[in-house]
Amino acid sequence: MTNPSFADERLAALLDEENHELDGFLRLLEREQGALGAGEVDRLVVLAEEKAAAFSRLAAIGRRRAETLIGAGFGGRPEAFEAWLARLPEKAPARARWQRLRDAAARAHDINRRNGELIRMRLLHNRQALALLLSLADQAALYGPDGQAQPRPSGRQIDLA
Repeated sequence: MTNPSFADERLAALLDEENHELDGFLRLLEREQGALGAGEVDRLVVLAEEKAAAFSRLAAIGRRRAETLIGAGFGGRPEAFEAWLARLPEKAPARARWQRLRDAAARAHDINRRNGELIRMRLLHNRQALALLLSLADQAALYGPDGQAQPRPSGRQIDLA
């Protein structure tokens, strides 16, 4: 088991690091939302790479937090951090930092959900536009080189020998 004061200091530092990283992640999500609204596909590619890297950093901090909690004797269960907080004094700054982290995570979840909805809407729009273009291209094929309408094959050939 790790020295309690060392674990407390380590967990508080990880909480600060996680809050800082999550703030950056939120800014990325907001930039992604702006790029989605503006249809800036090239910018979305860059943001997706940045988002993946930021998520990876957040996951690494979460793993270090879990390892520190286990080392401090709180186990690996999801409520371990709450158990650690419960033994701190009522006015401990870590409590406010944890609530800030939870609020920011909920905000990130909401923005990410809305961004996903924007992506779905764009995909639907693109599919509809593609279907229309394919339909128009198919209709254009009904005219011969002389510009005269040609009979359209039905796609079914009934009397092939």
